[in-house]
Amino acid sequence: MRRVLATVLPIVALAATAASLPRLAVEYATSCTSCHVNPSGGGMRTEFGNHSVAFQELTLQATKSLLADRYRPPRIAEAVTIGFDTRHLVFDDGSVFRMQTDAFAAVEPIQNLVYQFRVGESGISENFALLSFGDLEYYVKAGRFSPAFGLHPEDHTAFVRQRTGNPPLLYLDGISVGAAIHPVHASLEAHDRSGQGVYGVHLFSPLALPSFSIMIGASIRITEDLPAMGDALPHAKALFGGISWSRFTLMGEADVVGKGNDTIVTYANLTTRLMYGVYLIGEYNFFDGDKELTSGVEEFVRVSVELYPVPFVQVRPTYTRYTEGPLRDEDDLFVLFHVGY
Repeated sequence: MRRVLATVLPIVALAATAASLPRLAVEYATSCTSCHVNPSGGGMRTEFGNHSVAFQELTLQATKSLLADRYRPPRIAEAVTIGFDTRHLVFDDGSVFRMQTDAFAAVEPIQNLVYQFRVGESGISENFALLSFGDLEYYVKAGRFSPAFGLHPEDHTAFVRQRTGNPPLLYLDGISVGAAIHPVHASLEAHDRSGQGVYGVHLFSPLALPSFSIMIGASIRITEDLPAMGDALPHAKALFGGISWSRFTLMGEADVVGKGNDTIVTYANLTTRLMYGVYLIGEYNFFDGDKELTSGVEEFVRVSVELYPVPFVQVRPTYTRYTEGPLRDEDDLFVLFHVGY
């Protein structure tokens, strides 16, 4: 059972991710739209996210300078941009699993109207139209996309993703209306999940202060009660935020799940930039199914080194130690290889 859980959970939880680094939003006191087409973050990157962040900042300075004249922008036509993500996971026993192979495209037939879609092995999954107006302060998004909730950390094995009903591959038909009126960013969403209504509010505010930056936010999700659906997408509430100073960025999220707020989930992430292109990451995850700390408690800590040896290539060796729950006193080691553009 230990081998099954230790192998399956990282695969399932990371299979559909696309480099989403909320710590950068905290560090630069900005929104997800700076780097991603989707205002909720994740998925296809913008030209700014592709070049200014992925190429210029995240890469080792020595290799970036060697390859600077070979960089090619993702815009292949005036109205068309492209991107892709492919990930492999290598376990400590030498086995390799291909987690993700996704291609992205965004078409802008008229100014401020974008249609973005994701193509994977099973066909088109995420696809939506995004209309921005009012000098890009407001938007309407309609189609099939992931509901906005919480921090959306890159590590989707985090309990705040798994245990709140926000796993990867969760793309729901819906509509989202958002506004970015400094310093508050807000969105209202309504989704349909096989006849079950899913409604959400997502708020956050990034603030740049003289010597550091912070972000505070909250999410609420309410779902219709349909007996046939069970509790697969439960009611959930989240408080999240972060603070960044110099080379350090600390983020956290605290959630309560269920109509009775019985389940408590917490997450913390501390990232230190050792140098541009090399990051040390520590994570803490806690889950309590009955909020009484008497049963069902699960907990693990994780340490990773995130390395970008060449542009658009990520290598992330990760060590996990389970401190509570079914895998208590067990550990895992795997290496993530990711190429994303």
